[in-house]
Amino acid sequence: QEIIAALYHYNNKPEVAEIKPVRRRKRNEPVDPNEWGGGRSRRMLHTVYVIAFLCLLRFDEALKIQLQDIRWISKSSFLLT
Repeated sequence: QEIIAALYHYNNKPEVAEIKPVRRRKRNEPVDPNEWGGGRSRRMLHTVYVIAFLCLLRFDEALKIQLQDIRWISKSSFLLT
């Protein structure tokens, strides 16, 4: 639970949460190891972590969830079928 909370707080920092445009890199261009994925990828991974944690799923089970498996009940709740 602490790890998910730490991820949430990290992903919502203004300097990290901003979704930047994707740009191509040259093969010989140095890569910053701290700049992986981006805001969108981190949000998707965080969503999968939370669903897996709440539903007590293994990570591979959570990755198989598709949009048609989610039914929205209200703005703040959903049913996973």
